[in-house]
Amino acid sequence: MYYLVIYDMIVLGYLQHIIHNNGLSGLFSFCCFSVVFSFFICPSHGVTQDVLATICSQTQNQEYCIGLLQSDPRTSSADIPLLSLISIELAIHQADENYHTFVQYKKKKNSTRKGLSGSFGNCVTIYQDMRDKLQADHQLSQQRQFEKITNLGGLTTLAYNCENGLPFSPPTASITEDMLLTLQTAIYVNEYVQSTPESNV
Repeated sequence: MYYLVIYDMIVLGYLQHIIHNNGLSGLFSFCCFSVVFSFFICPSHGVTQDVLATICSQTQNQEYCIGLLQSDPRTSSADIPLLSLISIELAIHQADENYHTFVQYKKKKNSTRKGLSGSFGNCVTIYQDMRDKLQADHQLSQQRQFEKITNLGGLTTLAYNCENGLPFSPPTASITEDMLLTLQTAIYVNEYVQSTPESNV
């Protein structure tokens, strides 16, 4: 912010000088000066495609990972710490969707097949636990305590536990896969963040 104030003062002073001495004829040189100077004072810190590729190459589905992160409009201008927050929020969103899906399946099966209702009920409990843990990680990310975000890997076990407790060929296989891939994305994003000096300042 301090540098932006200095930049504004310089630009305004230079503009006044041009108008006083050269009139409109100096506006072109002012525009060139402003653009070039802004590159030095306000450099871009957005996450690059190379960074996304480095992170996502470690997942089972690189294309899914990159597409998922880019689905959030903040990613294009995010710094590395913000990418942690984005990845966890994406995981929270997927966990919320899965939770509500299992709640609906539990209600539909409740009156006909008690065993199946119990299996879906188990998934409801599992995903509520997952949502609570993700919210805790979200708070740590907001506080920039990235080194304390250590339980994301365990959440994939929870997703597997839910799916493995369901009967043969469950209708929820696709959303479980989405949950696993989204968690993988969050895991490797946060591992990258923890290893980056930018996130430790």
